[in-house]
Amino acid sequence: MEGKTRSPYGVVWMTILAGALICTAGCLGGLLQHAAVYPSLHRVEGAAPVPDASFSFPFQDMTVSVSVPLDAAVLAGARAADKNARVYGDPSDEAWIPGYYRSFVEDDDLDSLYAGITARLAEVRGAASLDSDEYLELMAVYVQSIPYATDADLINPKFPVETIADAEGDCDDKSLLLAGMLAREGYDVALLYFGPERHMAVGVRSPGHGYAASGYAYVEVTNVSYIGIAPDRLDGGIALSSEPVVIPIGAGTLGYGSCDETGAIHEARAQAEAAIAECEAEVAAADATLSRSYAELEALAAEIEALRRTAKVAEYNALVPVYNAKAAAYNRDRIALQPEIESYNRQVEVYNYILRHAHDRPGTVAWLAANGA
Repeated sequence: MEGKTRSPYGVVWMTILAGALICTAGCLGGLLQHAAVYPSLHRVEGAAPVPDASFSFPFQDMTVSVSVPLDAAVLAGARAADKNARVYGDPSDEAWIPGYYRSFVEDDDLDSLYAGITARLAEVRGAASLDSDEYLELMAVYVQSIPYATDADLINPKFPVETIADAEGDCDDKSLLLAGMLAREGYDVALLYFGPERHMAVGVRSPGHGYAASGYAYVEVTNVSYIGIAPDRLDGGIALSSEPVVIPIGAGTLGYGSCDETGAIHEARAQAEAAIAECEAEVAAADATLSRSYAELEALAAEIEALRRTAKVAEYNALVPVYNAKAAAYNRDRIALQPEIESYNRQVEVYNYILRHAHDRPGTVAWLAANGA
């Protein structure tokens, strides 16, 4: 039977002739199964030792430092692995892609990597008395904080051990890492694969808050962001519009119960953004008018000062009341505009606070409540 070697997003690299079918792809929603061979990680014994992967990031009101020991044999095997999928027949993306991505997450040789990461994060959880939702957020922020980097020459994803060793990754690299961490900690998670947009995110079970028809709350990994909030636009201005292929990972049962709070935060940000847009032009126009009035006052003051120095008393006395009247009008206009400026600045403060504290959902909720936002 003729098989094709594929990578995600529909790229076909070569045609091969296989004498046997090695494994069977998973399927979604009752789709017919299609034979396929997926990437596999094989240890390279004797590989040169590699240093621990150390990384620090802000979470809530602390800075968390994580140092992960790396198995050199696993890392070398990951780098050497063929990351294409060999599929047989002409299956749809929904038929072969789930098994493809699972192969990057579920390899047993990655268990020590996940254990090294979660052991340190579990220490933070215990010391800070984090609940289940906060622990999920801690893991999410750890992965979200890893620098986003994409390489047009590297179409296939990396194994999570490579992402950790490289200290960078793109959307699928970081999604695979986070999904593997969450699944091993007992959470009900899935990968959300958006083929047309060439994007991947993570989903976490949160009853009543599923993204589109996925059944999972959306978790963006390319930057630090709140759980359950999908981006308005991806890098490059692309909007998510397709239904994602949902790829469950593991058999966890834990969910996320704070989407009501992250939704309220998102609504507060949207309201602040709308208020800023509404009064921005008005404030800018009023400020421009005040600036012109002030410039006129300065010019008039300079003229009056010149008259004083040249002892032109009559002209001087005639201009002083004109200046005083303009100054009074300027002050009235400035005072009248002040509440609008303060309101505008306040909305900017709310908007910026929400954006800058996506690593601290409880703290943001408390700040908004304390500040009447």
